[in-house]
Amino acid sequence: MSGLLVASPAQARDGVSSARTNVPGSRYGGGSVRTTVDFVNRKKVVFRNFTVRDLCPGDNLPVRAQIVWTHTDGTTGRSAWRKDTNGCGDHGTNFGTITRTGTKPIAKIYLKVQVYARSGGIRAFAYSADRDNQYT
Repeated sequence: MSGLLVASPAQARDGVSSARTNVPGSRYGGGSVRTTVDFVNRKKVVFRNFTVRDLCPGDNLPVRAQIVWTHTDGTTGRSAWRKDTNGCGDHGTNFGTITRTGTKPIAKIYLKVQVYARSGGIRAFAYSADRDNQYT
């Protein structure tokens, strides 16, 4: 398993979040995830144009991404995995708008993208920078 962890300071407020990873070795591609984050209040966040993309070359390795959030009490939650099923050479799979509303205040979010083997093993992964909720 190989991974890339992108460490950077937390970013406040709304805006674009993204993460990208490449699988080591010249015959493998990678994956990316991108969305526009809109914190509506303490408990609600909207993700616009949540897009997962398989990066070429065509290696037949699936790409998936998810949203991870941390509540103000330190507990975390995760969205369902979203997969790019369109294959290499396209603009990815756009899942449109995803809204997360819960009973606990959300302190911050980040994105996770991973490339994995069909057998289930992870080939590479990356995280976006944290994006802090300005309402908490």
